[in-house]
Amino acid sequence: MIPLLLALAVAPPAPGRPLFYWGARPAVIVTGVEPGTGVEAQVGEVHAALDGAGLVLRLTFDRSVRDALYLPGGAPVSGRLRATLYVDADAADSTTGWATGVSDRRSGADYRVEVGVLALGADPDEGLLAQALVTVFLAGLAEDGRHRSLWRGDDSATPRNVSVHDDAVELRLPVGAGAVRPGARLLLAAAGQLFEGRLGP
Repeated sequence: MIPLLLALAVAPPAPGRPLFYWGARPAVIVTGVEPGTGVEAQVGEVHAALDGAGLVLRLTFDRSVRDALYLPGGAPVSGRLRATLYVDADAADSTTGWATGVSDRRSGADYRVEVGVLALGADPDEGLLAQALVTVFLAGLAEDGRHRSLWRGDDSATPRNVSVHDDAVELRLPVGAGAVRPGARLLLAAAGQLFEGRLGP
């Protein structure tokens, strides 16, 4: 009886809707990560496109996102899915964005995108079930090293900007029309390395 009550106290994640039609568009970053290695989910591919007034990203992980959000018993868990992506929006002007030094490839990045998980416990008084939210934080990076918070969202409160399905998390970042140009440099920080790619036309 107790396992049944525990199962009822956990909100099953509803699959999100795709935010963009990717078709046969190739990934801009491929990390070559081995599927299922380690406790924390790892990004295997990053797809990126410009669509309307924003940048659209798809981060494909090495396992089902649900497996990273919930323990085998169904309890939500934090810290098992993380990703950090830097966006050099103009890709040519090193005088804008983050000044981290000539030897650091992140220098010139204008945005930092952080993806994580927030586990929430059940609240019977409010009628809320336990769940895990995929959270996104978008920061602007200034040359003096300051981070300016631009936007926060999650797959529950902002489903048009954050969508989870299968092994992927899709993001529609509200950076504004023209803020990111074709050819923009993307840098994924993963497994102690930086993986670089370019945004196509």
